[in-house]
Amino acid sequence: MPPAIQNLLEPLSPVMDILSAHPYIALFAGMLIAGEIILLPAIFLATTGRIDLLAVVSISLLATLISDAIWYALGRRFPARFIKRFSGRFGHKFLDSMERIFNAGGGQVLFLSKFVYGTRTLVQVFAGLHGMPFRNYLPINMAGVLAVIVVLILVSYAIVGMTIRIEEVMQRLQVAFLLFVVITVGGFFMFSRVMKQRWSV
Repeated sequence: MPPAIQNLLEPLSPVMDILSAHPYIALFAGMLIAGEIILLPAIFLATTGRIDLLAVVSISLLATLISDAIWYALGRRFPARFIKRFSGRFGHKFLDSMERIFNAGGGQVLFLSKFVYGTRTLVQVFAGLHGMPFRNYLPINMAGVLAVIVVLILVSYAIVGMTIRIEEVMQRLQVAFLLFVVITVGGFFMFSRVMKQRWSV
């Protein structure tokens, strides 16, 4: 493998090693703490047949919903404390814009936040702070989590399939993983930038 590609993949190699050695425990714990950092390599390993895809989807969904529900509950219990915490990170203007948008359509923001990197936790807190009924919150949040997982699976299968078709040029699956990470992160970054600009108006 070219040295440049090895250097790009090197930061993710510890995550890949842990997932390969103890995939499901690492996935559950990692999704509770780190989210997408664990989800990307887990989905790639699943779509290349290294670990079970259904298990990855189930564990990722469960761990994310637990993590999100904790933030939702904290938003309901300690709204002022958490808004103060996020104000330093996002700025008052962004929080004021999110407040208006959430008042107009909290469910839509909750769903789309899964695709906007860096806002997932904030939106969970807002859902709790605004008193969104849990019976409404849970299905919308679950739909958003499933949508992200399905998109990532489709992207991974597409990249792996493309790599296999041109294996005389790209003979290592690590190249497919690199493409998967670059395309996925790039796509999420662009979408996040557009949505954050729209939410900041």
